[in-house]
Amino acid sequence: MAIELGMESGSVLVLSWAMDGFNEGMAVEFRRPGESGTGLPGDPIDVSYHPDWENFLGVPIVSTKIAWHVPNEGCPEMPWSYNFEFSDESSLVIALGEAEGQGFTYMPDSLLVFFDEMLAAEYKIPASASSSLG
Repeated sequence: MAIELGMESGSVLVLSWAMDGFNEGMAVEFRRPGESGTGLPGDPIDVSYHPDWENFLGVPIVSTKIAWHVPNEGCPEMPWSYNFEFSDESSLVIALGEAEGQGFTYMPDSLLVFFDEMLAAEYKIPASASSSLG
């Protein structure tokens, strides 16, 4: 599972879950225009016309905050959430996890996208000192 954020320049920022032994976290790949990716499984789905995403199209990203966690004892800190802040003062968060019942739970091989800052602030995992807001 991955999320690709296409930039006006044609570059693409790809966020996906990754494992290296016991280390689990979110991998980030930046592809320049025309570069091929690492061959992520599955077919891409264009969500740019979905109402939740429409407000972010064409709005510059001005900052990014990262939430870190220690996935297992003896492992280094790994990113588990990225908070993108935009020039219009909106934000969205992409984090490892999945919807469960009325809430969310940590799942290293699934991704959540939060369009609501309050929901993102409430989403915390045991291995991190911060919420998904970073």
